[in-house]
Amino acid sequence: MFMVSLISFAVTVEQLIPYFIAGGAMALILIFSIIGIIMRAKKRPKGTPRIIDRSAYMEALGGDDNVIEHTRKGSRIELKLKDYDAIDKEKLKEAGVDGFIKMSDRLTLVIKGDAEQVERTLFGTNGD
Repeated sequence: MFMVSLISFAVTVEQLIPYFIAGGAMALILIFSIIGIIMRAKKRPKGTPRIIDRSAYMEALGGDDNVIEHTRKGSRIELKLKDYDAIDKEKLKEAGVDGFIKMSDRLTLVIKGDAEQVERTLFGTNGD
């Protein structure tokens, strides 16, 4: 009698092996997802506002007179400039610009998180 129940238990465990493997895989995916979320949260400190240096931005853009018009769209500030050769992308990055999109007659500054505040500081507007 003991032998019969031991054999039936072994068959049951063999049938459950795929479920154990799937459960282990799901647990690993969950653990790595949580680790990824924690790592991303540590990279960007919340509550620490970026200091916006107007003079550094304007110097990198070629001066106040070089900016003809500006428009903010979400996290981007579109600029129409007199002289596109006067801009210094390295200085703009140092000032806080995360990326650039250059079109024929416009330069778009990509600013993560606080584009409205940057626009207000640079141009004294409320945005939109």
